[in-house]
Amino acid sequence: MKKRNWIAFITAVGVAAGTMASTAYVTNAGAAETDGSEYKIMCVGDSITHGYISGDNGYRKYLCYYLQEKGISYDMVGPENSWSDEATYDWNGTTITYDPQHCGYSGYAIQQYGGRSGIYETLFGNGDMVKTYDPDMILLQIGTNDLLDARLDKTNDIDVVTDSNDAIERLEKLVDKILESSDSTDTLFLASIPFFDAEVRADWFGNNYSWIYGIDASNTAVLQAKVDECVAAYNAGVMTIAAEKKSQGYNVEFCDINSVVDMKSGLYDGVHPNESGYAEMGKLWANTISSYLGAGQLESTTTATTMTTSSETTITTETTTTSSEITAQTTTTNVTTSSIAETTSITKTETTAITTTTTSSVPVIIQGDVNGDGDISMVDCVWLRKYIVNLKDISEINYAACDMDGDGYVNIFDVLRLLKFLVLIS
Repeated sequence: MKKRNWIAFITAVGVAAGTMASTAYVTNAGAAETDGSEYKIMCVGDSITHGYISGDNGYRKYLCYYLQEKGISYDMVGPENSWSDEATYDWNGTTITYDPQHCGYSGYAIQQYGGRSGIYETLFGNGDMVKTYDPDMILLQIGTNDLLDARLDKTNDIDVVTDSNDAIERLEKLVDKILESSDSTDTLFLASIPFFDAEVRADWFGNNYSWIYGIDASNTAVLQAKVDECVAAYNAGVMTIAAEKKSQGYNVEFCDINSVVDMKSGLYDGVHPNESGYAEMGKLWANTISSYLGAGQLESTTTATTMTTSSETTITTETTTTSSEITAQTTTTNVTTSSIAETTSITKTETTAITTTTTSSVPVIIQGDVNGDGDISMVDCVWLRKYIVNLKDISEINYAACDMDGDGYVNIFDVLRLLKFLVLIS
């Protein structure tokens, strides 16, 4: 297996008693610099990975296109479409040439249960596909059908798997088996699933959600709320598994696909992405891989945010960095402002301007109110996810409300806490 180059991809956050400055780092997609290695990639999942619309391979063709744009050499592997390593697709006047091999199966769940085949059994039930195809990277997105069948929780029905394990436990079992079969230098990318439009697909969701959860599925608003709650809880579990495995030393990365597939404009039928949704998925997968490989130069955008402290002292701290610099600093004027960042082999520069003024107002910050509308809802979670993957600018969000765990960083762990909070209050 090929050795990976790690690079810190961190948003630096300065937090004080009502004072904050931040520098957001984004990947320059046009500046890919890899070691020239060819990476074997296996896309694993259900119909979203297989490609539900017209059999044209879903997001995978766009993934290949954007990897090519970034100068990342790849070889898609897997048992499906294995008779060919080249296919083409016409996209908005551009002919995409891509490798169609994969491991995606329409209708599959995490593990086999009544009415569903399982990815776990497919990968490991008759041999070991991970060892057979020996991928450097596995892109795993699974769970859509489990949630479609209302199988988030233990169901206590006749299905042995869903009676004894909930969806997160089943996913962790699958993840553990993949990691066990992988080399130490291989990487597993674990993805969230998109929200469903259950109101337009009540025919798909209604019976199972009525039966399992006892809700009135004829009330589509109630059905949608319950489905949203289940998807949010599942995605929180996906993030938790990725974070825990990474903390244990495994090469596991999280990819928040949910953040780029809009429930109304990005879905074909309320469940599966349309071509626009697939294109966004392919781009995000490529960006995630590129960031992991360090295949881009880091650019910075600097924003200074002013807030009022309880001692009526306003401090504005502005930090300016270049593409390879992250600033760590401490400034004291009645209160302490700290800007914390972690990175590898970097230099430090400091530029600090402090202004003290007197005011009589103290802004109220509601933790979790990312869009600043005075309420905490799933919209805030979507905005926070979009900010983290650089789809929203810092000027669009209520930054002070984003650091849910108070660790001085805004990252996927804050999304996780916000999701858990929303599930608890729902």
